[in-house]
Parts: sequence; structure tokens; C-alpha cells
Amino acid sequence: MEFDPSEITSEEDEAFKVFAPNWESVTAFLACETQWRVLAGAAKLVWLGLDYVAVDIVLRRYEFPNAVFADLQVMELEALSVLKGANA
Repeated sequence: MEFDPSEITSEEDEAFKVFAPNWESVTAFLACETQWRVLAGAAKLVWLGLDYVAVDIVLRRYEFPNAVFADLQVMELEALSVLKGANA
């Protein structure tokens, strides 16, 4: 099965540039957008990171190459720094 990035975009999305060699990793990251582990506290959310079991399923189902996983981990760390800062 080939991944179709149009499935995860909408007209409301903000535009940003992605270099061609990174496109596959970015679309994989977006395909995993619902695979975050989060703890809900009384006053805030605590972002733990991606659920790697679920991410593995997404990557395999859409037939992303194995090398994409390392890129996802880099994006995950950056996203966590933003998400954790938003709840501070």
C-alpha cells in the first residue's frame, strides 16, 4: 500500500517547505499524528512521546522504509520540546 499525503492535509493547514529528500519522513510523521502517548493531569497534559508499537504499525502498513524511523525520532524530540513548553 502506498501512502497518500493528501489523506492527512486540508485547506486549513499552514504551508511550509519540505526539501524533497525529507518528504517521506515528514509524511510518515504526519501519518503518526494520532500515536502520541499523553497523560492528562488536572491542569495540563504531559506529553510522553510517540507510541512506538503503534508507529511501527503505521510505518509497515504504509510501507515506509526502515530508515524513516530514525527521522521520526528526531522530529519527536523537537515536537516534545515544543509541546512541553506549551504546557509550562
